[in-house]
Amino acid sequence: MIAIGGVAERARLGPLLVFVFLWSTLVYDPIACWTWNSKGWSYHNYDFAGGTPVHISSGAAALVISIYLRKRHGFSTPTFGYPPHSISHIILGTTLLWFGWFGWF
Repeated sequence: MIAIGGVAERARLGPLLVFVFLWSTLVYDPIACWTWNSKGWSYHNYDFAGGTPVHISSGAAALVISIYLRKRHGFSTPTFGYPPHSISHIILGTTLLWFGWFGWF
């Protein structure tokens, strides 16, 4: 979801799914193996929550995708066909994110 959030409103679904599949196979899986395998080089860092493979590789994926897609054309101009965000969607997304993050406690 972090990687997909980096391309919100800028990418088509098909190519995005191909990228996410390739990224998860070629980048995420080796990092997860290094972190959670007992013979992995990052195993003794005691990463019980998965911050290394999940957050770092997802953040890097979002950065790679957003650099590849470049800046939006026509953003913040009168010719832009729709507003970038809806306040109700922002509140809903923040609430779901808050519940998902703090709901585990």
